[in-house]
Amino acid sequence: MLTPADITAFAQRRYRDFLRAVATDEVFFPLRVPLGEWPTDDFAVLKDGAKALRGIEKARRGSGLRIEWTPCNTRRFGEQLIPTGVTFETEEDFVRFLGRTEEVAKFRVNLAETRAQIPALAGWVARHPHRVVEKCAIWQDLLLVCAYFQYHPRPGCYPREIRLPIDTKFIETQQPTLRQLLDEILPADARTEDEEFHLRFGLRIDETPVRVRWLGLPPSDAAVLLADFTSPLSVLAAANLTPTGIVVVENKTTFLTLPRNRPGWLALLGNGNSVVVCGALPWLRGRPLLYWGDIDPAGFQILARLRTLWPQTCSILMDAATLHAHETWWSKPGLVPDAFPETLTPEERSLYEQVRDHGIRLEQERILQTWVDAAVQDRNTMEARGP
Repeated sequence: MLTPADITAFAQRRYRDFLRAVATDEVFFPLRVPLGEWPTDDFAVLKDGAKALRGIEKARRGSGLRIEWTPCNTRRFGEQLIPTGVTFETEEDFVRFLGRTEEVAKFRVNLAETRAQIPALAGWVARHPHRVVEKCAIWQDLLLVCAYFQYHPRPGCYPREIRLPIDTKFIETQQPTLRQLLDEILPADARTEDEEFHLRFGLRIDETPVRVRWLGLPPSDAAVLLADFTSPLSVLAAANLTPTGIVVVENKTTFLTLPRNRPGWLALLGNGNSVVVCGALPWLRGRPLLYWGDIDPAGFQILARLRTLWPQTCSILMDAATLHAHETWWSKPGLVPDAFPETLTPEERSLYEQVRDHGIRLEQERILQTWVDAAVQDRNTMEARGP
């Protein structure tokens, strides 16, 4: 039996369809409500159900549902009035019933402004009318930002430098919605395929600084002679450094304590972002590159990805001898997908599978300093000896 609660649930389910019809100028009313079965063998239920529906019908309240009542001869109770039709006749009836009159009025205003200012967004609004309702208080500001990017694609400035009468943090806080809107209206040459919002739409971003240090005397022609320095990645990439070789580590402590006995070599602190950092440094091409990461699945995956970018990459302190010499300090690794093992050497892949299958992790900062010094000295000796 149809109840007021059933009608409310039905209207709420159809509300988004109604908004979509408004956005596409489709006819939505009259909207009939499925009636279902109406009991005629229980007088109390019949009476209470009819009373509940009369309390919400348009004839009594002035708006809402039009209910058609039809005389029906029941076997036990004689002639009774049974509802045979329940309909929202107009938009006003529907939105007042839901208590959303003001919300729909604002939606219509925002829809009109969208059609006038950014016609290209009409399709998106029709597909996602509920998002316009959710953002009704700031929709005008969203349109301002969209219009700005239409006239100034890939502006090359920080978001707060965009001269619009909006909150200075508006673009940063509304990135998910703005990305959808800008993807809808901007041509392919006005955006990139990058997932990061700033890079996708040509905004400047505060680059994470990269820290590097020389592991001995720098080359005489080095662009930077400071023993230890930090630089934005783009500046570091353009510096055209000429190191004899590079050691990449992930942990700050191991970075600071690498032995300074490799003249011309440069240590680079990856901080878990080594692949991105090294991928942006063109002067790594053709130079010896050593990578030292944790002995765990994630560490070997970073090594493999780094070697995909720079095939000359060799691992250091990521071998079975190092792992088993420090068994006391093993821990459990985090969960990571099984990926990128194809560029590992046979020895590296065997160790990768061992730590993956047995849940082993040896963090690089757990390795004894004497072991690190010896490993670096052995490599120095091998390189000095030559082929």
